[in-house]
Amino acid sequence: MAVPAALLVELDYSGDQSALITLDAEINAAGTDLVKVAAIEQRLINLLRSPDGTVAARQAASQRLGFMAAHSGEPGTAALALLKAMLVGGRESELARLALEPIPGAAVDTIFVEALALTEGRARVGVIQSLAVRRPVAAVPALAQLLKEPDAATASAAATALGQIGGAAAGAALNAAPASTPAVVEARFSVAFRLPVAEAIAALAELQRDARLSARQRATAVRGLLDLDPAGAVARTIEALAGGDRELKEAVLESLYASRAPGLGAALAGSLGAWDAPTQRAVIEALGRRRETAASAAVLAATGHADADVRGAALTALGRLPGTPEVAAVLAKFAGGSDATDAKLARQSLAQLNGPGVSAAILLGAERGESAMRVAFIEQLALRNHTDGLPLLVRLRADSDVAVRAAAVAAFSEIAPPTELPAVLEWTIAATDANEQARALRALVTITLRDPDVVRRGASVYAAIKRAPVALALRLLPFIGRIGGSAGAEAAGKLSLNSDPAVANAALTVLTRWADATPLPILSMIAEKTGDTELRARAVVGAVDLLERNRLEWSEGFSVITGRLLAVAADGATRRRLLANLARATDNTALGLADGLAADGGVGVAARMTAEIIRANQAGPAVIRTFNGVNGRIIMDGKANTRWNTPMEGKEWIEIDFKVRRPLERLTLDQTGRAMEFPEAYEVYVFDQPDVLGPIVAAGAGRNGRTIIELPAGTRGRFVTIKNVGTRPDGWWTISELYVD
Repeated sequence: MAVPAALLVELDYSGDQSALITLDAEINAAGTDLVKVAAIEQRLINLLRSPDGTVAARQAASQRLGFMAAHSGEPGTAALALLKAMLVGGRESELARLALEPIPGAAVDTIFVEALALTEGRARVGVIQSLAVRRPVAAVPALAQLLKEPDAATASAAATALGQIGGAAAGAALNAAPASTPAVVEARFSVAFRLPVAEAIAALAELQRDARLSARQRATAVRGLLDLDPAGAVARTIEALAGGDRELKEAVLESLYASRAPGLGAALAGSLGAWDAPTQRAVIEALGRRRETAASAAVLAATGHADADVRGAALTALGRLPGTPEVAAVLAKFAGGSDATDAKLARQSLAQLNGPGVSAAILLGAERGESAMRVAFIEQLALRNHTDGLPLLVRLRADSDVAVRAAAVAAFSEIAPPTELPAVLEWTIAATDANEQARALRALVTITLRDPDVVRRGASVYAAIKRAPVALALRLLPFIGRIGGSAGAEAAGKLSLNSDPAVANAALTVLTRWADATPLPILSMIAEKTGDTELRARAVVGAVDLLERNRLEWSEGFSVITGRLLAVAADGATRRRLLANLARATDNTALGLADGLAADGGVGVAARMTAEIIRANQAGPAVIRTFNGVNGRIIMDGKANTRWNTPMEGKEWIEIDFKVRRPLERLTLDQTGRAMEFPEAYEVYVFDQPDVLGPIVAAGAGRNGRTIIELPAGTRGRFVTIKNVGTRPDGWWTISELYVD
């Protein structure tokens, strides 16, 4: 069904589009039926001729005229005549371009070319832009004349169109342009890069010679020549690098990595020494990235350059070039030298070096030669995971050079399997130099930790410590703490009862610094069995420290251990600390301990408070509410790897309901590992009736790691609310775990 003309004439961009939808459906249905197409075309022509058509209607008609003509290939004479008239008719020109531009054929090209002489200003620039899209060669003469136009917009558009049309004629016209404007230069490059190779080379060479162009533009021409003319690329590259044109030199340097010019690597290497230091550095980097075998000798020679940057580039490049024993020796010399920067670069390159004889050279260099170079080669055995060097490293234990021995045991620790533990244990025992001893002990730990048998690993070392002389035992004892585990704790516990006070104290120190709570029962055993009063006191305090550092979920086993420690602890302050930790319990064993000490003259007050807290704990886990109702339970779930957090806007709060009234001394907000995620400013309320906060009992600012809030003596209550009342833009308040004491 045909669209009523009135609906199309009145079309608006934001109004009812149904008429346009119907028209498009009609055009699609007509397909290539010339009769139907002609009928629709005439209606659109009539619409364009109508003085009543809206801008939207006329634009839609123009677009569809162009679409239909482009698809049918046969635009009607009447349509072309109308559009030709519109093209030169001032305000109608844009609509005509919209229709004509997609229509193929010389007839339309001619309309556009003829319009150049009949238009001016914006209309003519628009016609030129359409010619740039259509790219008719026939337009070149007319466009060439427009390059002389005093109107800059017209001349610039003409240059761009010639660049898009391309070809020798367009290139000649641009070369003869009276002014070398940016548009003309860009168009000349556009033409050049689309010409056949031989002609493109000639065009780019002309651009390079054109004194009117900027240094950067001439450098662009050279870069194009390097890509299009590999045969001449080497000579152009060497000439540019030897010159003083910075832009040209940078363009050439940028091209080096991807260039496939034959003989380029050898030519660069041959001229390297003639250039200034920055150029040498850049070329050496490119030679390394290109992995130019022909440049190896020149790069090797450059390691002796006085300029640190050139020297560094050469040392780095050698790691990428094919390696030889000679290169390995040079790198090792630098790696063992006094210049820290050179040494670091040389070590990195030596670790990457590959080539015939390199591995053998490293092994040989580790065995004999200057001390510093031997150390460098020994380090490489570890960096390259050179397990073939393990027998050599073991033999080096007997080397007279202490630096060699220390390097050897360090390398040994990096690559030796657990089966080599006896060898490194012997090495550790025999070491006499302090540096070698420290590295040997580190190796002993490292290799032991590789043993997959967690239960049995370290047993041979524990046995060796047990039977070692005092001085050796003291040197080996740190091994136990670094290995950890229950077997290590038991070994340290036995040594803590050693008859030699130095060994006993050192072993106890290892236990008190343990990373987890594993040694707790062992420390209580030491406190019970030792006859040394000072050692007993240290064991008890060490156990208390472990309890406080490891806020694990309390078990009845901890209560039993705490009871044993209370029985032998003499110091009142330590006993009160034990009772404070016992207050984390819920079991009757703990309650019995606390009640049993209620009448004790030294700790009775603390014991009665502990008993009161334990009875409160037996009411069940505290209930946590948060201001947003999210994840309250994880605040006190006994797991430091879970966390509650919220953006800080000054209105966040959490509430803890202990279910019964209880004593409260301290609140610890743990946000370890979450930097700057503490409350900006807090207020604490303790109360007994829901939603009746009462007065503030504590206030302050949060701190990184842990925010510890001390409450006034005698504080009691069922509910605790902690509010953040400060703001921090983009800040967060995080609680990994809340500890209540």
